[in-house]
Amino acid sequence: PDLKGLKNEYKTARKVGRIALGTEHLFSKKWLTVKYVQYKEIYRVFRRVECVDMKMCCANGQLQLENIVLCNKKEELIQIDLPGLKAAEAVIEEIKKNNPDVKIGIKKSEI
Repeated sequence: PDLKGLKNEYKTARKVGRIALGTEHLFSKKWLTVKYVQYKEIYRVFRRVECVDMKMCCANGQLQLENIVLCNKKEELIQIDLPGLKAAEAVIEEIKKNNPDVKIGIKKSEI
């Protein structure tokens, strides 16, 4: 792809957490690296919630980390961490808008 075009699309994209939602690409920024996936490359998208045990001074608990995973027909392309469920739902809706054929969720046979 045209690097200048990608830079312009990233600058004008709508930001949700670390994700930038462009017109043709979804961008993910982590530290100094920006990765991108073209919407039409995405075959399946699903949420992955990871529970992490926490120890605090006065109690223990679990922290839930919200992620979305983008896959093509063969493999996972990228896992992106998000600030919460609402952000994940907003990103999935934007992906559906830009790629109506995308599959949402995972198949029971994949669990």
